[in-house]
Amino acid sequence: MPQALVIGIDRYSAPRIPNLNCAVNDAEEVSARLEAAGFDVVTLTNDGATGEEIESELEVGLNERITDEDDPVLIYWSGHGMTDLREKDDRDRGYSTFLLPCDTDLDKPLGTALAVQHMWALLNKVKTRRLLVLLDTCFSGAFVGGDSRGFSLGAKGGAVADSDDFLQMEGHGRIVVSACGPNEVAREDPKHGHGYFTKALLAAFERGADTGDRKVKAIPMMADVRDAVQRDTKNAQTPSLHVSAQGRDWSVPLPPPATYRPPMPSWAFAGTAGGVGKTTLAMVTAELLAESGNTVLYLDADIAHYGGTSEWCRRASIDIGHIRTFADHVATFSRAKVRMPSRHLSDKLLDVTPEYLRRYDCGKILLLPAARASDKLFVFVLLAEIKNRRANLTCQQILNGAFDRGSREGATCIVIDCGATFDPLAVNSFASAHHPFIVATSVAGAKDKRDTVLSNCAQLIEDFDRTRVETVVNRVPSLDALTQNWGRPGFGRPGMSFHYLPFDRKLFQDWEEGRPNFELGYDQLTHQWHQILVASDRNVCGGLHRDCLPTEWDRFSKWALWLMNAPEWAEAEKGRLTRVLRRTTLLAGVYCALSLTGLTNVLLRQFAGSDDEAVPGGGAAPVDDPSFMPLWSAIGMAVVFGLFFLGNLINGLLVRRRRRVVNEVIKHSVSVQELQKWFSVPLDEGPWWKIWSRSRRAAIEWLHKRVVATRREQLPDGRTIEVYG
Repeated sequence: MPQALVIGIDRYSAPRIPNLNCAVNDAEEVSARLEAAGFDVVTLTNDGATGEEIESELEVGLNERITDEDDPVLIYWSGHGMTDLREKDDRDRGYSTFLLPCDTDLDKPLGTALAVQHMWALLNKVKTRRLLVLLDTCFSGAFVGGDSRGFSLGAKGGAVADSDDFLQMEGHGRIVVSACGPNEVAREDPKHGHGYFTKALLAAFERGADTGDRKVKAIPMMADVRDAVQRDTKNAQTPSLHVSAQGRDWSVPLPPPATYRPPMPSWAFAGTAGGVGKTTLAMVTAELLAESGNTVLYLDADIAHYGGTSEWCRRASIDIGHIRTFADHVATFSRAKVRMPSRHLSDKLLDVTPEYLRRYDCGKILLLPAARASDKLFVFVLLAEIKNRRANLTCQQILNGAFDRGSREGATCIVIDCGATFDPLAVNSFASAHHPFIVATSVAGAKDKRDTVLSNCAQLIEDFDRTRVETVVNRVPSLDALTQNWGRPGFGRPGMSFHYLPFDRKLFQDWEEGRPNFELGYDQLTHQWHQILVASDRNVCGGLHRDCLPTEWDRFSKWALWLMNAPEWAEAEKGRLTRVLRRTTLLAGVYCALSLTGLTNVLLRQFAGSDDEAVPGGGAAPVDDPSFMPLWSAIGMAVVFGLFFLGNLINGLLVRRRRRVVNEVIKHSVSVQELQKWFSVPLDEGPWWKIWSRSRRAAIEWLHKRVVATRREQLPDGRTIEVYG
């Protein structure tokens, strides 16, 4: 079985040794990849990576686990290296370069650090003929700034040379790779959380895994690593490769590609077909995220149709101009010829924040547009190349570049419109998100299309987890159509359940036209979608990104706080409702009396045993008949006024609920905290027989509409509505 020893040290006990930022992260990431590839891994980090523990593992632990001399062994070390530059005397044995365990004493390097020659002796005892050593440390050079590894003592001295015994180990298939040259330092890349060498090494693993081969030749792989490090460090760091005579065919077992995730919380939307409302839900999600103060990067990756780009630009009344689109960015990774030279393009994103979000000082929405309308032919060629040639690693590099643009402008979360064409770029965009959504309709065959999308993702992404994907059946005309083609909501295999949204043509038309009733309040579309987003975050991420979404109070506060500064309005509204309730009660009493009168007349005739047929020839009723009107008139009066009574009774209950809401607002408007506490109570809480609990949402929606209407009437034309009225 392959064996591995992985060491990463960020924190050293000696105060004179500078701490590192990425060494432990390097070690943990390498350990995870090797374990996925089938290695038996021992990982030592920080306090656990003492000199004694490392020597014990090299001399005893590894040899106890090796069962065959052909078992491959990989040793990885990320941390400080040191060159001793003190003056040598005749007794100096030439120990000049050291690897530093966490408990190194700089005044006693021979006794507490691991000299090159001592490491050679330990590695020579490892009972394998196949050994690969990867050292992301400094073997020489001065320690420079806070982003380097290694430092020097004294004023002058030597460095590790190619002739050192450490680099001339005998045995079958032994390779030693150092992160830098003999007079260089190994640097960290804080932006990506890895050393430059380790970052290039992990990328090489990914490239090999993308080819479908689970092994890669060590020497070609290290050549790629060297080129990448030199490019990233601008030739300030050159990895060194040293191979024994028998080691040229050494192959490294590769793990499957690691799960790729964007650097910030992300929501991705893919459709089973065009026209399912995917872009609508993606845009509403961006608006909801911005409501809670986020700066949202809206990545329109649907370069074939760019519906989101068109809609955002139309709403904001702006033009793409010389902004670099996502298609332009993808083209830099391809052979497709761009229409506009890159030197004429800007990486600045388009600010498409809706006016109502600006008005209430919420977050922002930054658009990375998909493509220009004039780029149709260019996009067609680009899509063909993506479909045929794009590998997962390249797709991830493309996405990284797009996300970096958002990070530079302060984005805190991402919404990705993936499109319906499932090429490798769309699949990687969709599979990488923390919250992937498939949007479908309730028509026949839509469920099969959803399964096809999931199968395509699983074929391209080896560790794709379909249980993370949420399905939204959108624009449902009726529950019968939903049940017939999808089954009952919320049931089925794990990952196969679904949410649904009804189709309300007026709601969608209002949203598309940006009508005011979609401003930070209670429209049914955004409320239902908000609940689905919260449920998805709870189911998929355990509520990890709940803070990115607005709370109920966030959605109330922009208009509810107005009530605190307008107590006279609440009192007046309470008085109005009281008067309405009195009139309703009075009318209900009148209608009840009239209905009872008719009913009484019917009963009197029945008890008297009299009807029109009892008198021959249809004459008058007997003298002893106590009724005072014909039977048909009495029945009509009882039914009609009985219905009026029931209507007024129901209306009275509705008015009472609304008056209670106003009473609660007046009661809790003593402070923002009290008002927030009341609004934050779950709106659907309570058993079904508690009418107040069941109807609270409807009453608060009514209150919201009354407040918005009142504020609009109070303001002259052209004035904007202030946050606090």
